[in-house]
Amino acid sequence: MPIIITAQGNEPLPSGRYRVKLVGIERIDTDYGDVIKWVFIVLGEPHTVVGYTPVSGSIGSKCMRWVSALLNRAIQPNEQLDLETLLGRTAIAGVFYRKHNGEAYNEVAELIPDY
Repeated sequence: MPIIITAQGNEPLPSGRYRVKLVGIERIDTDYGDVIKWVFIVLGEPHTVVGYTPVSGSIGSKCMRWVSALLNRAIQPNEQLDLETLLGRTAIAGVFYRKHNGEAYNEVAELIPDY
């Protein structure tokens, strides 16, 4: 049986909203503190996009907004969440086209629920 793979280009997506699925999550220790790296595939496109949030349990934080968007519900005070259980969930991502030192890439800036 043949194994078929579709090659992905390196050209980033234009800025916009895209339906995404969470396929990876990792806690990273940086010089600026702990962050969470979120890896998404763009549904219907041969692209992977990445976003970063500070590790914060504050309900208004970017991290908790993203968790809320992936769960399609509000987060309650004192609720404990295992972020790995979010793998496979979908949301709508605000994706930006960025350029740094001549290299173009995409960055996930925000997530909203995928109703």
